[in-house]
Amino acid sequence: MAQRVLDPAYLEAYRDEIVARFNFVTEKIAMLRTGNELGVEPGFGLLDSSQQARLDYAAAHEEVWNNLQKLRADLYGAIVTINESLGVHTDSEELNLAEFSSSQSDVDNA
Repeated sequence: MAQRVLDPAYLEAYRDEIVARFNFVTEKIAMLRTGNELGVEPGFGLLDSSQQARLDYAAAHEEVWNNLQKLRADLYGAIVTINESLGVHTDSEELNLAEFSSSQSDVDNA
């Protein structure tokens, strides 16, 4: 049976990458807010087809907004999970060291 090993340095680097992606998505969401760079509806003109184009644009904008919000929530969840895993790993390592030290002192006293 293969032994599972947790590499905290790799996990921290992976978390840092996810945090960078989380920040990137958060910046894009801010750009989509009303009045910001991507939050302004372009002029579609006065033709009959412009009404449909306006509706299509609004639907696409809403879909992009919703998808980015879901992605942001998923990335945040991954960050929390990794942080919890690192915490459990640290606690486990401290317990292992304490038990090892205890067993060593028992051997030395025997």
